[in-house]
Amino acid sequence: MAFPDWATYVLILVGSYLIGSFPTGWVLGKITKGIDIRDYGSGNTGFSNAYRLLGKRAAILTIIGDIVLKGGVVAWAARLIVGLVVIQPEPVKAYTLGFTDPVGQAIVVGAGIMSVLGHNYPVWLRFKGGKGMATTAGVFICFVPVTALGLAVVWFTVVFTTRYTSLANIVTTPTLPIFIFLEANFIMNLEPLITSIPLIVGGLLAGIFILFRHRDNIKRLIAKEERKFGDKSERIEKEAE
Repeated sequence: MAFPDWATYVLILVGSYLIGSFPTGWVLGKITKGIDIRDYGSGNTGFSNAYRLLGKRAAILTIIGDIVLKGGVVAWAARLIVGLVVIQPEPVKAYTLGFTDPVGQAIVVGAGIMSVLGHNYPVWLRFKGGKGMATTAGVFICFVPVTALGLAVVWFTVVFTTRYTSLANIVTTPTLPIFIFLEANFIMNLEPLITSIPLIVGGLLAGIFILFRHRDNIKRLIAKEERKFGDKSERIEKEAE
């Protein structure tokens, strides 16, 4: 008896959430400093807070885990399973693998979104995690690399000129679905137009999630109270108490 497609889809989505839930920054905080990283700085488990509290090495390991494992590995695993096992396109093309069928594409994109949700709301940490930017980047690098490269240039430009990683996140994410539409239809050549809808909707949802998770940052930016990249002042204050 063949394994039903719906069961494969359920396993992909649940597995993606569980992998995304692995709390990279939290684990490194416990190992290197014996602290819960959520009790300091911005209160999340992502790269910026890890850099602020744990130093460069731990921050690099955090972003590698968030981008490569929770983003890239999940994205490509979903594409391989859906593209080679379920859809089985002929001939197989790495660029459009898993995207040639709207239903299969929706599952692949859903897997990426589930990994981001796992990072933001990890079951292992009572649903208090990061803000999802690094994991989102890892997912969409594997989905739409041209779009990811363009937005990366904008992101680094904003960070280097302002030193606000939150501002870079807020500036880049709203344009994600627009660039995905352009890449999917004019570079990937997914036809007809309906074929690219899951990718576009996935980009829109990812942008909404990131903006929602940055709502406190937006308030601090407006009030000119936002922490800049590398600022360790809050940790020093808490340790001095």
